[in-house]
Amino acid sequence: MKRYTDYDAFAWFYNKEWTGFSQRVFPIVKQIAGEKLPDKAKILDLCCGTGQLAKVLIEKGYSVTGIDGSKEMLRYARKNSPEAEFILEDARSFQLPAEYNAVFCTFDSLNHVMVLKELHQVFQNVYNCLVKGGIFVFDMTTKKHFEIKQKGFKDIQETHDFLYTVRCDYNEEKKISESYFTIFQHRGKSWERADIKLYQTFYPREEIESSLQKTVFKDIRPWTFDRERGLEKAIEESLRIFFSAQKV
Repeated sequence: MKRYTDYDAFAWFYNKEWTGFSQRVFPIVKQIAGEKLPDKAKILDLCCGTGQLAKVLIEKGYSVTGIDGSKEMLRYARKNSPEAEFILEDARSFQLPAEYNAVFCTFDSLNHVMVLKELHQVFQNVYNCLVKGGIFVFDMTTKKHFEIKQKGFKDIQETHDFLYTVRCDYNEEKKISESYFTIFQHRGKSWERADIKLYQTFYPREEIESSLQKTVFKDIRPWTFDRERGLEKAIEESLRIFFSAQKV
């Protein structure tokens, strides 16, 4: 299976501008994991990106391994969280021994897995590396999110260092969101251009839960987070769902 490398050309911008979610998500996943996350737990940060969540986990006293398919993302991750271990590998094909108390996968990373069969393989790989009683917490955006946030979305930003544009097209029939980025980065006396296209899809909640069940995960729960109300049970209108599942 070809390793996922779509973020290589995007890594510097991601590290500079898109780290906020990873830094804010720790209290959410910790609350979801609850007592299943022991002190000094060994945690796998799957699709770890530039290591922002890994950095928070290390600061909280956990032992952290990060996995990502992008060599460039990991280059930044090793700088941002030098105490963590990082592995260049694809979420769909990694193999690790059953020694992790928890696996976290955040910032809708798994929406980039475009085929249900491959998503199921991710779940199997996670299950295999968890200890008995270990917990898997991940988030995915929903069809509602694609309809509201992705369809026809456009943005442009300009700073002294870069000019950034993005537009998103949502194909309802194919269940695919295509995001087109053009970024001009200021380098010395010139500007360097990068054109990037990223794809995402969504899965109905029932398909995700069924795939987790087939992997023999138990205690599967869907959650949503609201800044005012906090953590709640996910509903049909949820834009982002956090799932928790346990290896028993």
